[in-house]
Amino acid sequence: MSLRESAMVFFLFALCSCASLPALLLPTIDDDRLEAFIAEEAQQILRVSGNAHKAALYRFYLVDFPRPDILGLSFGEQRIYISYELTRLAREKTGHLWLFRQTLAHEIAHDELEHAKNQEVASLNAVRQSQARITGADLGLPLFISFRNYSPAVELAADQTAMEYWKKIGWDCGIWIKLFRGFFNQGYIGDPDHPTKERLSQAIRICDSES
Repeated sequence: MSLRESAMVFFLFALCSCASLPALLLPTIDDDRLEAFIAEEAQQILRVSGNAHKAALYRFYLVDFPRPDILGLSFGEQRIYISYELTRLAREKTGHLWLFRQTLAHEIAHDELEHAKNQEVASLNAVRQSQARITGADLGLPLFISFRNYSPAVELAADQTAMEYWKKIGWDCGIWIKLFRGFFNQGYIGDPDHPTKERLSQAIRICDSES
């Protein structure tokens, strides 16, 4: 396993955020095989989502994020950006497929819930700075770009909706618990906007209610 793959396995955390910037500024990668793989996986989720009637409008882009634990971004208007490295690993290794599906479902949920349009996003200029928070540089963007993260409440809402997708498809929600518990056991507590403990607690509560 390469150093890059080792880093991915250690972080294994989908930091799914939104930025107040033109999505076109993100440096994307063209890969027909991986793009087809994303489209196939996304269709399974979109068919059971509230945006099934908009499935044909969705566009998925591959990005080699400088920060390896950023796995997905939703900019609204059916534009979703996914980590090139995670997608490559998910296509080649079953062990990464479920993390990829979790990330994809979470980002689609952000889009369906129109989080990019609501007022719950907190500007990084208005809150205490933290090294753990995502910056424009972490995405490969110019330093002058203003970046905003979704609030923890919004991230938890996206998780909940994404888990509803999984239930409709028939995927085991217990996998969410395993993912988040794995993050937590490795000492990865997330960042102020993606608290692992709270996300794990919600996954346990939802899975218990389903069973």
